[in-house]
Amino acid sequence: MQQLKITCYSFIILLLSVACSKKDDTPTPTPKSYVKNTVQYKNVNGVDANLLSLDIYHFGTTTPLKPVVIYVHGGGFAVGDKANNMTNKQNLFSSLDYLLVSINYRLSPASYSTDPNRVMYPTHNNDVADAVKWVFDNIAKYGGNSQKIALLGHSAGACLVALTGTSKRFLPNRGIALQQLKGVACIDTEGYDVEARCKENNEVYLNAFGQNSTYWVEASPIYNLSAGTSYPPFFIAKRGTTTRMNYANAFIAKLQSVGVNTTEITANQYDHEGINDAIGATGETAVTVPLKNFFAQCFQ
Repeated sequence: MQQLKITCYSFIILLLSVACSKKDDTPTPTPKSYVKNTVQYKNVNGVDANLLSLDIYHFGTTTPLKPVVIYVHGGGFAVGDKANNMTNKQNLFSSLDYLLVSINYRLSPASYSTDPNRVMYPTHNNDVADAVKWVFDNIAKYGGNSQKIALLGHSAGACLVALTGTSKRFLPNRGIALQQLKGVACIDTEGYDVEARCKENNEVYLNAFGQNSTYWVEASPIYNLSAGTSYPPFFIAKRGTTTRMNYANAFIAKLQSVGVNTTEITANQYDHEGINDAIGATGETAVTVPLKNFFAQCFQ
């Protein structure tokens, strides 16, 4: 039975790897107006520098300073890279005159593991928070406005940005108030309730969040929301099975119950990979238009 569980987990990660490893090898050229710089946002002994780096797509030193969207990739917390699936996003955000930053973070094992020393929560979120902190402190050098920064994430990346925008353990501990984020956009994730996914013995989540039930609650965006706290506006793109939609709907209801300005869309015409590819695709309106409108409101 254990062998069957490992095989099933490996199959899930293989599917995520295929979805998240699609490189930008399409004939569509990188927008000429963007300059790309790769920067290591922190150093950790023994860790591949690429996992602690970010790509900045910018226009050079310009005035006035421009809004910034920070993108966090998905991949089951175990695969993926900041360079994947970026062409459409570059085309969209360069056309909006925004800077785009795509970040990497340390990854959990690609095969299900119970090694207590593996990469797991809170490492992913600490890396994301450190990358966001670096952007706040340094993006003006690249023509970005540190007063106009928003987050965008897909799949596991959507879970990570949702927690970054709701938890008091990450950005606030780095001197950044949650409301300093101008918006958080989450594209198709079940990770709003980590506790529920772990209680279901979902091995992708157990691999990334461990067996500590206290961590499951702490890592769940839905349980970090409380009345009386100021949060950034949220954009939720949902799709998929009834169960998957229910996780998103419960999070939306909780956001609204504590007074968070929330935009939601349903895009069941796409699969899990397709909804991410749709962002910025030529002529795409179901996801791109409402997301563009959301960021325009965030950056007013």
